[in-house]
Amino acid sequence: MLTVGSAGLFELTLRDEHETNIQSPKIYPGFHRFPFMTFFARLFSTQLLIFLSCTGTAAITPAGHPISVTETQVFVTRNVARVRIKLFAEDLFLFQGLEPDTKDVIPADELSRGLKDHRQFLLDKFKLRDAKGDAFKGTVTDVQPFEIPEEGIPVDDLMLHTATYELEYPFAEPPEFLTLQQDISDENFIFPSEMKLTLHQAGTEMTYTESLKPGVAETLRFDWDQQQLTDDSSDEDWEAWFEKQREATLGITSYSSVYSFIYIEPAEVRHEVLIPLASLRTIMPMEHKNPAFIEVDEQDGVRKLIRDWLTDVNPTTINGVAVEPTFTRIDFYGLDLKDFARQAEQRRVSLANGRVGVIMTYRTVDDSVRETSLTWNKFHSSLRKVQSVVFSYPDRMQRFEFSRFNEPADNVFRWTADEAVLPQPVAAVPADVPALPQLVVPVASICAVVLALACAIFGKTQGRRFAAALCVLGAVTWPFARVELPHPFAPPPEVTDTDGIFEQLHTGAYRALDFGTEHRIYEALNQSVDGPLLETLYLQLRESLLVREQGGAVARVRAVEYDDGQQAVESPNDMWPSFRYRSRWTVSGTVEHWGHVHERQNQFAALFSVEPRDGQWKITDMQIEDQQSVATKTRLRKF
Repeated sequence: MLTVGSAGLFELTLRDEHETNIQSPKIYPGFHRFPFMTFFARLFSTQLLIFLSCTGTAAITPAGHPISVTETQVFVTRNVARVRIKLFAEDLFLFQGLEPDTKDVIPADELSRGLKDHRQFLLDKFKLRDAKGDAFKGTVTDVQPFEIPEEGIPVDDLMLHTATYELEYPFAEPPEFLTLQQDISDENFIFPSEMKLTLHQAGTEMTYTESLKPGVAETLRFDWDQQQLTDDSSDEDWEAWFEKQREATLGITSYSSVYSFIYIEPAEVRHEVLIPLASLRTIMPMEHKNPAFIEVDEQDGVRKLIRDWLTDVNPTTINGVAVEPTFTRIDFYGLDLKDFARQAEQRRVSLANGRVGVIMTYRTVDDSVRETSLTWNKFHSSLRKVQSVVFSYPDRMQRFEFSRFNEPADNVFRWTADEAVLPQPVAAVPADVPALPQLVVPVASICAVVLALACAIFGKTQGRRFAAALCVLGAVTWPFARVELPHPFAPPPEVTDTDGIFEQLHTGAYRALDFGTEHRIYEALNQSVDGPLLETLYLQLRESLLVREQGGAVARVRAVEYDDGQQAVESPNDMWPSFRYRSRWTVSGTVEHWGHVHERQNQFAALFSVEPRDGQWKITDMQIEDQQSVATKTRLRKF
């Protein structure tokens, strides 16, 4: 895909050495800024075509080997596309059934008929489609015919005569996308055709050129509000312009390319593939009644074909064990959807510009993904290479190319984890609880003293002597027969470092998201949470896994920052050693899909209950007091 507008990019495209057809140069906007490149591009392509024609490799157009060659100029404004198609008279002979006489001459009346009938032929065979794939209705506004001699034109001379047809395609509003498609061929596709296309957007200095083959669609994006650049614009201006276009399309800049993104997470491998429907149609026998669309009720059949095909094409292992994919998403997209992480609504899609987004998830039965291998082992004429971008934890990114021109062993991507970055178990927080203040009661001494007082008060002289003896006994037994009781007047000691206890437990709960399997999540949570809250948080995290089953991904927590926190004053003494803790914190997380990152920052405030359970501190209750989104951002991954 090329965004139509002022640009500064050039590209000379030739098919690689394993192909026989040679494309003419593709001149992109801003090519005129590099005149030496223009000269050498034209010189090289011309010399190459001459050489191939001499060796019989390139197709030339003698009468014995007819080929339809047309030159098409498209001028696009906000409300209309004006098209000029210049063709050789031989096209009328090829497609309008002109009958030569016995001298192999096409009579004048036959040529006139062919010129007239070819009007509708071009309207049928050359299509401009909108973002949904619907064709704009065109009209032929003018025909500039070739001169027709009374005696007609010999078949061998048809290539000496040209005619030009002018067509118009009005728009209700300025188009963001245009898909151009030509099918100038006969029903049996016997005669090859090639359309030399040149497109210009009004108000820009851009000129886009392409060579369209029959049935192949080319989609271009238009920005009608962009700042237009000129020849004297700086390199910084051009770079900013290109970056703006990439951001607008979230990096999916081509509508005819296959995109592959491989995500290696601690507990799973995810392969996301975006494939044009036009490419898939050449690979698998899709059934559809409308030749231009796949209807909603036909899409499940295509999904089954895709599952069978990709399961065979992409054998994958994790930790040395072959793993079958779970197809968490097979969605059909139009051009208007840019963020493929969103669930696509069900609707018919165009075969010319529709795409299919497939997410294959491979899960490990072990604790973590320690090593993995992914293979792409089948290719087609419309799928010669698959350029993949690989994202592996913790934050590594690399490119890998699967290609039909590689050796089989080179079409296997292999990855091994660094043991240091594997998810580590969540540590428990020991509950080292200080002892309550104790009151020591010397029971024997108190009893002796009480009896002595009684004897002294109520007894006579002998009783007083006995009371004195009891006092001596109480003094002697003071170190013995003592009972320790909770001190009724002394406050309980404070639990030290409640900040550290809470933050260790709280971050441990977030660490549960490092583990992708349900039992590992539960185990990690159980180190920090207990009681009814354990099940509640577990179900919430399990729900996030169910969202992933619909094609999403669990957010990866990048940072937890504590903005404020302290032991709550409303913690009553009868809770001791449990305590309540009020905290305000900010969570920064990301969800990644299709080469771009959704960044989120959310701030929370809550009141927690922390209690010792079986010798460990645990969070047992959480009451959310405030919750708000701080920041959201979507950015592209960049090398």
